[in-house]
Amino acid sequence: MENVKIFQEPDAECQVHHLPQGSHRIHRDYGLWILNTGRGNASGERQIIRRYFEFYSLSHMYDGQGIYWTPNGKTAEVHPGQGILIAPRFIHYYGAGEKNYVEDAICFYGPLADLFFRDGIIRNGILEIGRTRRLLAIIELAGDPAVDAQLEANIALQQLLLDLFHENRRRQGSEQHSRLEQLIAILRESPEKWWTVEEMAEYCNLSVAQFRRVFFQHTGVLPKLYVDRLKTLLAAEMLVSTRHGVEEIAGRLGYRDPFHFSRRFKQMTGFAPEKYRQENPQYHGTGNP
Repeated sequence: MENVKIFQEPDAECQVHHLPQGSHRIHRDYGLWILNTGRGNASGERQIIRRYFEFYSLSHMYDGQGIYWTPNGKTAEVHPGQGILIAPRFIHYYGAGEKNYVEDAICFYGPLADLFFRDGIIRNGILEIGRTRRLLAIIELAGDPAVDAQLEANIALQQLLLDLFHENRRRQGSEQHSRLEQLIAILRESPEKWWTVEEMAEYCNLSVAQFRRVFFQHTGVLPKLYVDRLKTLLAAEMLVSTRHGVEEIAGRLGYRDPFHFSRRFKQMTGFAPEKYRQENPQYHGTGNP
Protein backbone atom coordinates (compact mmCIF):
# COMPACT_ATOMS: atom_id res chain seq x y z
CA MET A 1 0.00 0.00 0.00
CA GLU A 2 2.95 2.32 -0.51
CA ASN A 3 1.13 4.45 -3.07
CA VAL A 4 -1.58 5.48 -0.58
CA LYS A 5 -1.11 8.67 1.43
CA ILE A 6 -3.02 8.96 4.69
CA PHE A 7 -4.16 12.37 5.95
CA GLN A 8 -4.98 12.20 9.64
CA GLU A 9 -3.88 15.51 11.14
CA PRO A 10 -6.17 16.26 14.08
CA ASP A 11 -7.12 19.67 12.67
CA ALA A 12 -7.77 18.46 9.12
CA GLU A 13 -11.24 19.21 7.83
CA CYS A 14 -13.45 16.30 6.85
CA GLN A 15 -15.11 15.97 3.50
CA VAL A 16 -18.85 15.89 4.24
CA HIS A 17 -21.43 14.00 2.18
CA HIS A 18 -24.68 15.79 3.03
CA LEU A 19 -28.11 14.31 3.56
CA PRO A 20 -30.38 15.06 0.58
CA GLN A 21 -33.52 17.04 1.31
CA GLY A 22 -37.05 15.80 0.72
CA SER A 23 -38.51 12.32 0.98
CA HIS A 24 -41.39 10.27 -0.32
CA ARG A 25 -44.32 9.87 2.09
CA ILE A 26 -43.88 6.08 2.06
CA HIS A 27 -40.36 6.56 3.43
CA ARG A 28 -41.52 8.75 6.30
CA ASP A 29 -44.37 6.38 7.14
CA TYR A 30 -42.18 3.29 6.94
CA GLY A 31 -39.23 4.85 8.77
CA LEU A 32 -36.61 4.03 6.15
CA TRP A 33 -35.53 6.17 3.22
CA ILE A 34 -33.30 4.89 0.42
CA LEU A 35 -31.59 8.13 -0.60
CA ASN A 36 -29.63 6.98 -3.61
CA THR A 37 -27.99 3.93 -5.07
CA GLY A 38 -25.14 3.02 -7.36
CA ARG A 39 -24.26 -0.05 -9.34
CA GLY A 40 -20.93 -1.01 -10.83
CA ASN A 41 -19.20 2.15 -9.62
CA ALA A 42 -15.40 1.97 -9.86
CA SER A 43 -13.12 4.13 -7.74
CA GLY A 44 -9.54 4.59 -8.90
CA GLU A 45 -8.53 7.19 -6.30
CA ARG A 46 -5.41 6.30 -4.34
CA GLN A 47 -5.52 8.93 -1.58
CA ILE A 48 -7.22 8.54 1.77
CA ILE A 49 -9.27 11.62 2.64
CA ARG A 50 -11.00 12.11 5.98
CA ARG A 51 -14.74 12.17 5.42
CA TYR A 52 -18.09 11.37 6.92
CA PHE A 53 -21.66 10.89 5.71
CA GLU A 54 -24.82 12.41 7.13
CA PHE A 55 -26.60 9.13 6.31
CA TYR A 56 -26.01 5.38 6.40
CA SER A 57 -24.11 3.70 3.59
CA LEU A 58 -23.80 0.06 2.58
CA SER A 59 -21.15 -0.62 -0.05
CA HIS A 60 -20.53 -4.07 -1.54
CA MET A 61 -17.16 -4.48 -3.26
CA TYR A 62 -17.76 -7.37 -5.63
CA ASP A 63 -14.60 -6.86 -7.71
CA GLY A 64 -11.18 -5.26 -7.42
CA GLN A 65 -9.28 -4.56 -4.26
CA GLY A 66 -9.86 -1.83 -1.71
CA ILE A 67 -8.81 -0.25 1.55
CA TYR A 68 -10.72 0.82 4.64
CA TRP A 69 -9.38 3.40 7.07
CA THR A 70 -10.47 5.12 10.29
CA PRO A 71 -8.45 7.67 12.30
CA ASN A 72 -8.17 5.41 15.37
CA GLY A 73 -7.65 2.14 13.53
CA LYS A 74 -5.34 0.45 11.11
CA THR A 75 -5.69 0.57 7.34
CA ALA A 76 -7.32 -2.72 6.32
CA GLU A 77 -7.57 -4.36 2.93
CA VAL A 78 -11.02 -5.03 1.47
CA HIS A 79 -11.44 -8.10 -0.73
CA PRO A 80 -14.08 -9.07 -3.29
CA GLY A 81 -17.20 -10.28 -1.49
CA GLN A 82 -16.78 -7.92 1.43
CA GLY A 83 -18.86 -4.86 2.21
CA ILE A 84 -18.56 -1.75 4.31
CA LEU A 85 -21.26 -0.28 6.55
CA ILE A 86 -20.96 3.33 7.66
CA ALA A 87 -23.21 5.23 10.07
CA PRO A 88 -23.79 9.00 10.03
CA ARG A 89 -20.91 11.23 11.17
CA PHE A 90 -18.43 8.34 11.45
CA ILE A 91 -15.05 9.56 10.16
CA HIS A 92 -13.60 7.08 7.70
CA TYR A 93 -12.42 6.39 4.20
CA TYR A 94 -12.82 3.43 1.85
CA GLY A 95 -11.88 3.16 -1.79
CA ALA A 96 -9.38 1.77 -4.26
CA GLY A 97 -6.25 -0.04 -3.17
CA GLU A 98 -3.84 -1.53 -5.66
CA LYS A 99 -6.83 -2.13 -7.95
CA ASN A 100 -10.07 -0.24 -8.47
CA TYR A 101 -12.80 -0.56 -5.85
CA VAL A 102 -15.82 -1.81 -7.84
CA GLU A 103 -19.05 -1.60 -5.88
CA ASP A 104 -22.79 -1.65 -5.66
CA ALA A 105 -24.00 0.80 -3.00
CA ILE A 106 -27.13 1.90 -1.16
CA CYS A 107 -27.37 5.05 0.95
CA PHE A 108 -30.26 5.18 3.40
CA TYR A 109 -31.62 7.01 6.42
CA GLY A 110 -34.48 7.05 8.91
CA PRO A 111 -35.57 6.08 12.44
CA LEU A 112 -35.61 2.37 11.56
CA ALA A 113 -31.94 2.60 10.54
CA ASP A 114 -31.22 4.44 13.81
CA LEU A 115 -32.92 1.64 15.74
CA PHE A 116 -30.82 -0.98 13.94
CA PHE A 117 -27.68 1.00 14.80
CA ARG A 118 -28.60 1.32 18.49
CA ASP A 119 -29.30 -2.43 18.64
CA GLY A 120 -25.99 -3.32 17.00
CA ILE A 121 -27.53 -4.70 13.79
CA ILE A 122 -25.73 -1.97 11.86
CA ARG A 123 -22.08 -1.49 12.84
CA ASN A 124 -19.33 0.56 11.30
CA GLY A 125 -16.73 -1.44 9.45
CA ILE A 126 -16.08 -4.36 7.12
CA LEU A 127 -18.54 -7.24 6.85
CA GLU A 128 -18.89 -10.33 4.69
CA ILE A 129 -21.56 -10.24 1.96
CA GLY A 130 -20.34 -12.82 -0.57
CA ARG A 131 -19.59 -12.64 -4.27
CA THR A 132 -23.27 -12.58 -5.34
CA ARG A 133 -24.42 -9.01 -6.00
CA ARG A 134 -27.14 -9.00 -3.37
CA LEU A 135 -27.80 -5.26 -3.51
CA LEU A 136 -28.89 -5.26 -7.17
CA ALA A 137 -32.49 -6.35 -6.56
CA ILE A 138 -32.97 -3.56 -4.02
CA ILE A 139 -31.34 -1.04 -6.36
CA GLU A 140 -33.76 -2.07 -9.12
CA LEU A 141 -36.78 -1.60 -6.85
CA ALA A 142 -35.52 1.72 -5.49
CA GLY A 143 -35.19 3.03 -9.04
CA ASP A 144 -38.95 2.67 -9.60
CA PRO A 145 -40.89 5.63 -8.13
CA ALA A 146 -44.09 3.59 -7.76
CA VAL A 147 -45.24 3.39 -4.14
CA ASP A 148 -45.39 -0.40 -4.08
CA ALA A 149 -41.86 -0.64 -5.51
CA GLN A 150 -40.54 1.81 -2.92
CA LEU A 151 -42.20 -0.18 -0.14
CA GLU A 152 -40.73 -3.43 -1.47
CA ALA A 153 -37.30 -1.79 -1.64
CA ASN A 154 -37.56 -0.72 2.01
CA ILE A 155 -38.63 -4.19 3.11
CA ALA A 156 -35.88 -5.84 1.05
CA LEU A 157 -33.21 -3.53 2.50
CA GLN A 158 -34.43 -4.16 6.04
CA GLN A 159 -34.32 -7.92 5.45
CA LEU A 160 -30.84 -7.73 3.91
CA LEU A 161 -29.49 -5.80 6.89
CA LEU A 162 -30.94 -8.40 9.26
CA ASP A 163 -29.59 -11.28 7.16
CA LEU A 164 -26.10 -9.78 7.04
CA PHE A 165 -26.14 -9.22 10.79
CA HIS A 166 -27.05 -12.85 11.53
CA GLU A 167 -24.70 -14.28 8.89
CA ASN A 168 -21.71 -12.31 10.16
CA ARG A 169 -22.50 -13.08 13.79
CA ARG A 170 -22.61 -16.82 13.01
CA ARG A 171 -19.37 -16.55 11.04
CA GLN A 172 -17.70 -14.66 13.86
CA GLY A 173 -18.88 -17.26 16.35
CA SER A 174 -17.52 -20.05 14.16
CA GLU A 175 -14.16 -18.29 13.83
CA GLN A 176 -13.99 -17.72 17.58
CA HIS A 177 -14.78 -21.39 18.23
CA SER A 178 -12.08 -22.51 15.78
CA ARG A 179 -9.48 -20.18 17.30
CA LEU A 180 -10.40 -21.32 20.80
CA GLU A 181 -10.03 -24.97 19.79
CA GLN A 182 -6.58 -24.17 18.41
CA LEU A 183 -5.62 -22.49 21.68
CA ILE A 184 -6.77 -25.46 23.76
CA ALA A 185 -4.79 -27.82 21.52
CA ILE A 186 -1.67 -25.69 22.06
CA LEU A 187 -2.24 -25.67 25.83
CA ARG A 188 -2.31 -29.47 25.77
CA GLU A 189 0.64 -29.89 23.41
CA SER A 190 2.88 -27.36 25.17
CA PRO A 191 2.06 -27.65 28.89
CA GLU A 192 5.42 -26.14 29.81
CA LYS A 193 4.31 -22.71 28.59
CA TRP A 194 2.55 -20.36 30.98
CA TRP A 195 -0.09 -18.19 29.32
CA THR A 196 -1.57 -15.06 30.81
CA VAL A 197 -5.27 -14.49 30.22
CA GLU A 198 -4.30 -11.43 28.18
CA GLU A 199 -2.10 -13.54 25.90
CA MET A 200 -4.84 -16.11 25.41
CA ALA A 201 -7.39 -13.40 24.61
CA GLU A 202 -5.02 -11.82 22.10
CA TYR A 203 -4.48 -15.21 20.42
CA CYS A 204 -8.25 -15.54 19.98
CA ASN A 205 -8.60 -11.92 18.76
CA LEU A 206 -10.94 -11.07 21.63
CA SER A 207 -10.97 -8.60 24.47
CA VAL A 208 -10.18 -10.10 27.87
CA ALA A 209 -13.83 -9.81 28.94
CA GLN A 210 -15.08 -11.42 25.73
CA PHE A 211 -12.47 -14.16 25.96
CA ARG A 212 -13.40 -15.07 29.53
CA ARG A 213 -17.07 -15.26 28.55
CA VAL A 214 -16.47 -17.33 25.39
CA PHE A 215 -13.97 -19.63 27.15
CA PHE A 216 -16.38 -20.29 30.02
CA GLN A 217 -19.23 -21.02 27.60
CA HIS A 218 -17.01 -23.52 25.78
CA THR A 219 -15.33 -25.29 28.72
CA GLY A 220 -17.45 -24.56 31.78
CA VAL A 221 -14.46 -23.10 33.68
CA LEU A 222 -12.51 -19.87 33.55
CA PRO A 223 -9.18 -19.81 31.66
CA LYS A 224 -6.77 -19.74 34.62
CA LEU A 225 -8.55 -22.58 36.41
CA TYR A 226 -8.60 -24.58 33.16
CA VAL A 227 -4.80 -24.25 32.85
CA ASP A 228 -4.32 -25.25 36.50
CA ARG A 229 -6.56 -28.29 36.10
CA LEU A 230 -4.89 -29.27 32.85
CA LYS A 231 -1.41 -29.17 34.38
CA THR A 232 -2.68 -31.14 37.38
CA LEU A 233 -4.21 -33.84 35.19
CA LEU A 234 -1.03 -34.14 33.14
CA ALA A 235 1.05 -34.30 36.32
CA ALA A 236 -1.19 -37.03 37.73
CA GLU A 237 -0.87 -39.01 34.52
CA MET A 238 2.93 -38.77 34.60
CA LEU A 239 3.06 -39.70 38.28
CA VAL A 240 1.20 -42.98 37.75
CA SER A 241 2.53 -43.95 34.31
CA THR A 242 6.22 -42.97 34.39
CA ARG A 243 9.27 -43.10 36.65
CA HIS A 244 9.89 -39.37 36.35
CA GLY A 245 10.73 -37.65 39.61
CA VAL A 246 8.67 -34.80 40.96
CA GLU A 247 11.29 -32.23 39.93
CA GLU A 248 11.32 -33.46 36.33
CA ILE A 249 7.53 -33.52 36.12
CA ALA A 250 7.40 -30.01 37.52
CA GLY A 251 9.88 -28.86 34.87
CA ARG A 252 7.91 -30.48 32.07
CA LEU A 253 4.85 -28.51 33.19
CA GLY A 254 6.65 -25.17 33.33
CA TYR A 255 7.21 -24.95 37.10
CA ARG A 256 10.62 -23.52 37.96
CA ASP A 257 10.18 -24.41 41.63
CA PRO A 258 9.24 -28.07 42.32
CA PHE A 259 8.06 -27.10 45.81
CA HIS A 260 5.58 -24.67 44.25
CA PHE A 261 4.43 -27.45 41.96
CA SER A 262 3.98 -29.84 44.90
CA ARG A 263 1.97 -27.30 46.89
CA ARG A 264 -0.26 -26.54 43.91
CA PHE A 265 -0.74 -30.22 43.11
CA LYS A 266 -1.82 -30.91 46.70
CA GLN A 267 -4.22 -27.96 46.61
CA MET A 268 -5.85 -29.37 43.47
CA THR A 269 -5.91 -33.08 44.39
CA GLY A 270 -5.62 -33.30 48.16
CA PHE A 271 -2.41 -35.35 47.85
CA ALA A 272 1.26 -34.47 47.68
CA PRO A 273 2.75 -35.82 44.40
CA GLU A 274 4.64 -38.77 45.97
CA LYS A 275 1.61 -39.68 48.08
CA TYR A 276 -0.56 -39.58 44.95
CA ARG A 277 1.87 -41.97 43.24
CA GLN A 278 1.73 -44.36 46.19
CA GLU A 279 -2.08 -44.27 46.26
CA ASN A 280 -2.31 -44.94 42.52
CA PRO A 281 0.33 -47.59 41.70
CA GLN A 282 -0.62 -48.01 38.05
CA TYR A 283 2.82 -47.98 36.47
CA HIS A 284 4.82 -51.18 36.48
CA GLY A 285 8.37 -49.95 36.35
CA THR A 286 8.58 -49.89 32.54
CA GLY A 287 9.59 -46.23 32.56
CA ASN A 288 7.90 -44.30 29.76
CA PRO A 289 10.15 -41.54 28.35
